[in-house]
Amino acid sequence: PQEEGRRNHFRSHIYGQSYTSPHPNKMNVIAPALILLGLALATSDTVASSSATRLGHSQHFATEVSPPAELITPLRSLKKEEKKKKRTKGNAHGSVSSNVDSTVEHDNETENPRLPAIPYSPRFVIPESMDFGDDWNHGSTAVSAPKSGVIEFNVPDQARVGDTVFLFLSRTDGVLPLRLDKWTRAAECFKSTNRQKKCLRAVHCIERNGPYCQAFKRDNIGGSGKDLGTVVFYRHLKAEDPGCWKIELPGKTTTWLTAISVSGVNKDKPIKRASGVSCDEEWESVFPNVYGEEGDVLLLSQCFDDQAAKSAFLPPQGTDLLGFTNASDEAGFLFGKRLDVSGNTGSKTTRGSGGPKCKDALLSVVVNRNRN
Repeated sequence: PQEEGRRNHFRSHIYGQSYTSPHPNKMNVIAPALILLGLALATSDTVASSSATRLGHSQHFATEVSPPAELITPLRSLKKEEKKKKRTKGNAHGSVSSNVDSTVEHDNETENPRLPAIPYSPRFVIPESMDFGDDWNHGSTAVSAPKSGVIEFNVPDQARVGDTVFLFLSRTDGVLPLRLDKWTRAAECFKSTNRQKKCLRAVHCIERNGPYCQAFKRDNIGGSGKDLGTVVFYRHLKAEDPGCWKIELPGKTTTWLTAISVSGVNKDKPIKRASGVSCDEEWESVFPNVYGEEGDVLLLSQCFDDQAAKSAFLPPQGTDLLGFTNASDEAGFLFGKRLDVSGNTGSKTTRGSGGPKCKDALLSVVVNRNRN
């Protein structure tokens, strides 16, 4: 009878009303077994003890009480009260201020339960800064081949079938091709001397040897064009294209390149405008003005016939650095941006300390992208 009274007191605490066992005789019969079961499980925490009490009566109350799920809240409340009592007893000074925050946090977790974080591994990692409205830049790669005309490069990892890869191939003291197998030439700038103010282009070639120009003539400017130069090629990626390309040029002078993959390029007319300058007479590099339309991409290529740190030529205002290479006596930079408005871009000037005047060859290229 004493044990039965204890159980009824526990039930009254849970259900908030007076409770008397409907079958006291049956409860007296199974009481010793339930007491042993409760003692065996008492070594667990308070929840386990409460669960043992509930399990001990589950068969008896199966048709008389609400589903077990409704017991979760009162059992948790009982657990919190018991823990609060334990904390108070354990403090010799009677202060529970250090436990209040912990109890509040526990209450909040009980009232607003949160599931554990579920690991999630997306197939593609999407940077937070990515502009979903116009994901034009699918990666770039920049490599240098010191004292060699043989250079290999990988297609950018993020490149996709249908993208257009633009290849900015540069060299000092050696020839550059006007034709490259399976690629299409888009723009070029050759220099024969440092102080040469205008770029020599393919239309100014007066003597050729296969894909290479041996002599140029433009007004009163001429020469071999071997001092410094950049040629821009492009290719629309196909599923069967290799992931790595190898270019072999005659001679053993330094060659370098930057390749960038651009999405949404107009396949019929990939280049809208291109303009070059071979001596801007400034310590900084000043890229020439070109026309572009909203949504197009502006690419600014700088090859530099001297050693230069990345910090010497920082991106022009509003552009980003897309590629950089540095050798013992050469450097290459590629900057770019998506055009937000239609019209002339104006001159774009690098920031930083710069370098000797007229040691660079500059190209401003506007990539023609589909309006949709």
